[in-house]
Amino acid sequence: MQYTRLGSSDLKVSVIGIGAWQAGFKSWGKGYTREDLINSYRYAFENGINFIDTAEIYGYGKSEEIVGEAIKGYNDIVVATKVSGFRTSEDDIIKAAERSIRRLGVREIDLYQLHWPNPIYIDICKVIKRMEKTISEGYVRYIGLSNFTFKLLRKAYECTRKYDIISNQIQYSLVYRGYEIDLIPFMKRFKIGLIAYSPLGKGVLAGKTKPTSTAQRTSTIFHKASKDTILREKLEELSIKYGVTKAAVALRWIVDKGGIPIPGVKKIRHIDSILEAIKLRLREKDLKVLDEITSKYRENIETYPLIRFIPGTLQKVVFRLLGGL
Repeated sequence: MQYTRLGSSDLKVSVIGIGAWQAGFKSWGKGYTREDLINSYRYAFENGINFIDTAEIYGYGKSEEIVGEAIKGYNDIVVATKVSGFRTSEDDIIKAAERSIRRLGVREIDLYQLHWPNPIYIDICKVIKRMEKTISEGYVRYIGLSNFTFKLLRKAYECTRKYDIISNQIQYSLVYRGYEIDLIPFMKRFKIGLIAYSPLGKGVLAGKTKPTSTAQRTSTIFHKASKDTILREKLEELSIKYGVTKAAVALRWIVDKGGIPIPGVKKIRHIDSILEAIKLRLREKDLKVLDEITSKYRENIETYPLIRFIPGTLQKVVFRLLGGL
């Protein structure tokens, strides 16, 4: 197993982790059970993968509960979770951390991330200060961010006083590369770890071309990339060349770019693809070809997330209606 340090922290994590969005049982279709998820997570842990990411919003705690059950008996798992962006007061953030700790069954959260930027009328510095307090109060070891674009991350970084922001979790894959223009260079400069969600383009980089879930049907990236025959053929070619799955090739590309991908898994076979990716060594020329044929996905995406313009109280209502994603 290969491990790396997460940003400027002393957290030693496997170069590929696991995302537990699917454990919320929403948006990702059917065909898997709670037991499938727990068995898959434990299979990963037994094979050296020690990093798992979840969020309070995934099924409104359901994902955290499943992760909590899966990690029982394992002492070296690095657990990351996220507090919703509509939580902005100190009391709300602290209570959310307490609930997450209870659901996860841990003494403290290894990495606590602000899931998305707070509403535009809320002072980011005040929220960052309140995130820092979760460390001071003993609830959390490290804090991170999620879905923060370059300008917002720079502002948040400038707001820190006592503790570092050690990571930013962003969408990043062969078919979503716009953050390479300014955000990722900034993160590298200040040793802010890159955690990559949707590293397989919601399944398209694993070979899927037809949407079978809400998450895929509503993804413009999935629809665009599913028609990219040049990329699909190259992934197939490299899959055969190295004797691995197409997903393994796509995940290894992110690792070689310095990111920590956290693909969602439903079954044990998905873990096998991750293990293949960890062992895989792509040749430099193959990396360059993948870079070249996906350069069209490097469009600048430095825009304020739409959710910032929605009042926090309304965000709560929307996510409640959606069933916590």
